Formats: sequence, C-alpha cells, structure tokens
Amino acid sequence: QVEGRSITTIEGLVEADGTLHAVQAAFLEQDAFQCGYCTPGQIMSAVACIREGHAGSDEEIREYMAGNLCRCGAYPHIVAAVRQAALEVQS
Repeated sequence: QVEGRSITTIEGLVEADGTLHAVQAAFLEQDAFQCGYCTPGQIMSAVACIREGHAGSDEEIREYMAGNLCRCGAYPHIVAAVRQAALEVQS
C-alpha cells in the first residue's frame, strides 16, 4: 500500500543537526507526555494536524487528535503543545 511513497517516522522529524521538530520541542516544553506510550503517535498526529490546517482552535485540535488515546490523561498538555507548535510553524 505504501510502495513508492515516502514515510516519515518520529525519528525522521529531527533535523540532520539534531534540532527537534517544533512539535517535539513543544511536547517537551508543555510536558505533554507522562508514560510515553502514546507519545510517538500523538506527535505524528500533531504534525499532520498542523500541516493539514486543523490547529485553529483548541476544539479543532481536540477533534483532530481524538483518535489518539492517552492513558495518563495528558490531553490539556497535548493540546497546549499542538497550539504552541502551530504558532511556531506559522511564523
């Protein structure tokens, strides 16, 4: 199904010089993870959320990210991280 397509994993978000992607950095700054189990999926979804233009409001972010479950309940921090990263990516 993905033959001939480009796939980016969470490791592929980091720049060649080791600089974290804006979403990765925001997750650290906003303490948007606890156990780390869901973090890779949350971050990859957040990158797509921002790229696809669904980070206009907290409600829109929550709706877009609703398919990712966090067993620790870090949702407010995740939304804050997506909001922060969206602002950084836009500027």
